[in-house]
Amino acid sequence: MGMGDLSGAETVAEELRTAIGRVVRRLRSESGIPNQHVTALRWLERGDPMTTSGLAAAERITPQSMAVTLTALHGQGYVQRAADPNDRRQILWSLTPSGRAVLAEDRRRRARWLVAAIDELTDEETARLRDAARLLNKIMDRSEIRGA
Repeated sequence: MGMGDLSGAETVAEELRTAIGRVVRRLRSESGIPNQHVTALRWLERGDPMTTSGLAAAERITPQSMAVTLTALHGQGYVQRAADPNDRRQILWSLTPSGRAVLAEDRRRRARWLVAAIDELTDEETARLRDAARLLNKIMDRSEIRGA
């Protein structure tokens, strides 16, 4: 099915999917560390320490894949592990100060590229982009409320 065969909403959806995918890929390329490392670190940054299986479930990957990621992050000093006080058989992972620092630098690096790209737009285009961001957040807010 070509783009001409799509309804108005379907056409916009396809254009959005393509554009968002390109932006996400570019932002990931700006990162200094692998994306799977960044996402694991971000989960740990959000709150309490987590188990390998909890992180894997959050990322929708296998516990074995998450274990590989956590081992690498531990080797770099970005995460630390400790026995779960409620179940000594479980390992809880948490962020180290170095992990927080690498996440902060990763955010700065990605933001620099995006800010530079936005700075090339006209004031009108920047305002339209701001409106588009608000609409995307509105879509996501509704989706999250419905649990979809």
